[in-house]
Amino acid sequence: MDTKQDIDVRGYYQSLTKKEKGKFLRYLTRKYDYPTSTISAKLREGSVLTIRFDEEMNIKKTIDEGLWMQ
Repeated sequence: MDTKQDIDVRGYYQSLTKKEKGKFLRYLTRKYDYPTSTISAKLREGSVLTIRFDEEMNIKKTIDEGLWMQ
């Protein structure tokens, strides 16, 4: 089942602990070369920054696959 379209990336990020958020951001930085501070700001609750379509798809893929947790 493909759940990527149902994932709220900001809500998911907010549900993580501080340690998990760090690990998640490090994975995104390594895998997709996203600047940590920028992607962190985009994922914060209430952020006015827009998450680009490609970023959102990559983040949803990361969440769906769960590889960042390993």
